[in-house]
Amino acid sequence: MANDQSPAVESLRREQKSQEQAERELTSDQKLERALKDTFPASDPVAQQVPITPGAAEEQK
Repeated sequence: MANDQSPAVESLRREQKSQEQAERELTSDQKLERALKDTFPASDPVAQQVPITPGAAEEQK
């Protein structure tokens, strides 16, 4: 079976990679602003999500 993928799948993967890179480049304030926009209007308070990697060293503040 060939490893040829449809142009739609290739385009989707390129777009996802681009979005992931853009997300990594955001500052904490920009991430919080995005969280506010994504949850408005809502009755629950907004909290920035922080991904945690199991077994990773804790970040010092």
